[in-house]
Amino acid sequence: MNTEDIRTLYAFNRWANRRVLRDVAPLSREELSRNLDTSHTSIHGTLVHILWAEWLWVRRFRGQSPKRIFSPDEFSDVSQLATKWKRVEREQQKFISQLTDQRLGLRIEYENRQGERWEYSLAHMMQHLVNHSSYHRGQVVTLLRQLGRTARPTDLLVFLDEAGGEGDA
Repeated sequence: MNTEDIRTLYAFNRWANRRVLRDVAPLSREELSRNLDTSHTSIHGTLVHILWAEWLWVRRFRGQSPKRIFSPDEFSDVSQLATKWKRVEREQQKFISQLTDQRLGLRIEYENRQGERWEYSLAHMMQHLVNHSSYHRGQVVTLLRQLGRTARPTDLLVFLDEAGGEGDA
């Protein structure tokens, strides 16, 4: 894994997050918050979880260990989520713009919310964030289908096809 690979992964992640946000935008407030018996209760809860994790991991990349968690109550609608997401994306992009291949190999320690200490290479942590977001975006797609809605694919290869193979969609 090198910095170009990371840049492509994070361009993909931005593209996929924005695609999902557009797909859920037409939902009513009731549909967004309906308890669908999933990990984070609802589509809204799942989106807030993805956003929070992306916010959290950028801080962990910097060696911080925040204990804060986002509540769905902080975001009344998709536009508020999208606004906060843009700020998190800017933080990610700023971090990535200063990234080097050498830094990717550095091991970074953090403490999780339960007080446990963990240490991984920066490259693995950055891969984990995109993998985590992809997993939960997949849940959102399933929840949309349970509501009788459609969702566009958010696969990496679809992103690459749409970006002309360059990863800049």
